[in-house]
Amino acid sequence: MVITMTQPQINLTSFRKEFNIPSDFIRSTCKILNIKIIKINTEQAIPLSNQLLNIPNDTILLYAFNESKSTGRIEKTKQKRFEGDDFNTLSAQTDLKREKYIVLSNENPETQITKKPKEAIDITSTSIDVKKEEFITLLAEVVSKSISNQNKSVLNTQEELHNAMEKNWLLTNEQLGTLLGMSKSTIGSKPDGWVRMGFKYSKIKEGTMTLWRVSQY
Repeated sequence: MVITMTQPQINLTSFRKEFNIPSDFIRSTCKILNIKIIKINTEQAIPLSNQLLNIPNDTILLYAFNESKSTGRIEKTKQKRFEGDDFNTLSAQTDLKREKYIVLSNENPETQITKKPKEAIDITSTSIDVKKEEFITLLAEVVSKSISNQNKSVLNTQEELHNAMEKNWLLTNEQLGTLLGMSKSTIGSKPDGWVRMGFKYSKIKEGTMTLWRVSQY
């Protein structure tokens, strides 16, 4: 299949570097949102316009990433609740930086071959009917898997744990397990104050949920 560039496109490499978003998160999210990734010379790109939601694709991707980073979940994104101060702030950020990663159409449009995202997590199933109002229902699961599959630097685990400590984040069993390469059931069975990778993990009860506070010893 071929498509012709007639509208502004988002250079994905420039976009994700501008907002420090993992490449695997971008690929997997685009697949879930049915945003086609095309090849422009040697660069990957997606359309700026999202006609289905009437919101620019860069704002949608940044909103999903910001929510997953802040809460570990993407409930607002799943419900298409693109509203409030958070949305307005992120929309202003993309408006301000958009010129740094937008590829404008040429006078003579260039035909490009569509490129299916590599390494994207395949959630397609004959038993799943992804309708317009349901098309990002599984985004949270994809985020978790994409992060675990991402190529990590040697000190990525320590950096993420230190980041969680500095921001005083409380991590779920699943989040801490992903960082440490352990299952959430194993994390859930750990005692209060256990240590690993130079950090101490204190158990916090929030209703029926077990959360972990990270500190360095």
